[in-house]
Amino acid sequence: MRALKTGFSSSLTSTISIALVSIIALGLLTIFSLMWATDQTDKDAQAINLSGSIRMQTYRTALAVAQREPVEARQYMQQLDATWQHPLFGPQRQPSTQDPLSQNFSAAERHWREILRPLFEAALVSPDSRGFPVTQIKNQLALTEELVSAFQTAAESKIRLLRIIQLIALFLTVLLGSVIFNLTRARLTKPLAQLTEAAERIGKGEYGYQTAVEGSDELALLGSVVNQMSSSVDQIYRDMDNQVKQRTAELHNNNIALKFLFETARKILLSYQQEIDFQPLLDQLAEILGASVNLEICLFTEQGDQPYLHIAPHNCSISDCSQRSCGNCIAQSSMAIDTETLIENPIAKASLEKNPLDYSFAISNEQTDYGVLNCHCPRTVQLQPWQQQLLRSAADQFALALSLSAHRNQQRRLAMLNERTVIARELHDSLAQALSYLKIQVTRLQKSIDNQNFVQQQPIVDELREGITTAYRQLRELLTTFRLKIDTGGLQSALELVVTQLNERSDMQVTLHYQLANLPLSPTEEIHLLQIIREACQNAINHSLGTRLDIQLFQNQDQSIQLLIDDDGVGLADNAEKNNHYGLAIIQERSRHLHGSIEIARRDEGGTRVAFAFRPSFLGA
Repeated sequence: MRALKTGFSSSLTSTISIALVSIIALGLLTIFSLMWATDQTDKDAQAINLSGSIRMQTYRTALAVAQREPVEARQYMQQLDATWQHPLFGPQRQPSTQDPLSQNFSAAERHWREILRPLFEAALVSPDSRGFPVTQIKNQLALTEELVSAFQTAAESKIRLLRIIQLIALFLTVLLGSVIFNLTRARLTKPLAQLTEAAERIGKGEYGYQTAVEGSDELALLGSVVNQMSSSVDQIYRDMDNQVKQRTAELHNNNIALKFLFETARKILLSYQQEIDFQPLLDQLAEILGASVNLEICLFTEQGDQPYLHIAPHNCSISDCSQRSCGNCIAQSSMAIDTETLIENPIAKASLEKNPLDYSFAISNEQTDYGVLNCHCPRTVQLQPWQQQLLRSAADQFALALSLSAHRNQQRRLAMLNERTVIARELHDSLAQALSYLKIQVTRLQKSIDNQNFVQQQPIVDELREGITTAYRQLRELLTTFRLKIDTGGLQSALELVVTQLNERSDMQVTLHYQLANLPLSPTEEIHLLQIIREACQNAINHSLGTRLDIQLFQNQDQSIQLLIDDDGVGLADNAEKNNHYGLAIIQERSRHLHGSIEIARRDEGGTRVAFAFRPSFLGA
């Protein structure tokens, strides 16, 4: 590429700047000249109007004097004096001014002041002393007409001056425009047309087109640059075309990889409640990578040294590795090949081409190893970077699936242990105590038989019968409690079902007012609330002897959850907990699990109220 000239013997920007300055200077000169000319004629119209009004005021004053109306006449004379003294007539009142306009103004104003006005005054004072000054009035009107004509002549002369200035400005503008037009056409229009043609041809694909812009200004330099650029665009275009094809292929591969990873993640999330099948995923992954690549998944426990599960795609030539040690695969996964290192290190790349290694990717999550994903390639095949990244991401997805499966199993274990703890606590708090009480009564009965004290046996038998009945009732209540469940409808649906069952099995009218539709509750909170409500309702049905039972569940202003259960029965007994009312103890136990406060007391209007409040877990600590 030849060097470009940076100095110009005749700069185009300087020429354009001079032309613009000339146009601006001519415009400013024309504007200021017109402003000066129009300023000279600014007050002419008003002066003509005022001079014409003097004539009308003279007529009006003469008419008032002739009709012997002194008040109106003197008022009109004062107005006429004010008109003659108007500031607009200041230049015409100067004694040094000798132009015809000033002379006419001085003659008319002097005739009014010295001749006609005294005659009007005299006529008003002594109407019969003299005759009416008709001749002086005519002279005054003639002088006023000459004054108006003088003002009109002066205005017309200024307008003629304004027209002369406009004609001169028009001539200079046409002359300057012609010069600038010819200069612009020679130095700007023609070179720009040549450069435009060159740009159009280059845009249509004629990258070798050369333009011929003559001169030594900026456009000539631009033409040289365009010529040099056109010779380089062709090569750049070819390079870009190759890059676009390469990027398109990469985007296609990345799209396939992202689609596979998305489908894998979706299947993992959808199969959260069941074990995921890796076989179809591995088949799809092998299809994406190509037929020359063999894949396998080896899953093992943390303590084991052999895989408990080996998965390979269908029609794969890899043999089962269940009898092999996993130590080699784990070590090989830690020596995963880095593509950037191969690119930067030609020696390592050449060594790999001669002795290719199998690719292994660890299936691990949160420092827990679940297995490895192995990829076996022929010597003539080397995985591309996107393929290695896809395998690494797939291994991470498989690890996530196994981690979720382990987490699900752990949740099931904890749920089962928690349920067993609840069952044990319920049995201990109710049925176990009843059985202990029956055991004590059996011991008393045995002693009465041994002592042949037959009088005490009947009361003991009655207590045994009542204890067995109470234990059986408690067993049925526990079975009903353990069978409680909350389906997909949530707590509200479960409460509506409980209310329906209570209405069907008892004579009390049970109503529910549920106002927590927009609040999220945890499963533990829902099941405890459900059981507290059921126990409280069952106690009210069995012992209150009432006819109505009202259940309210809402949120207080302090964001705590409030439960109110009211009945219209006989009220709570003083020793309710001692009269085999184990339901109250169960209610209090469950309220402690929710870290809430519960109050069971009589109502002033009759009946019993169970009030329970707790702070839900979604509000935080």
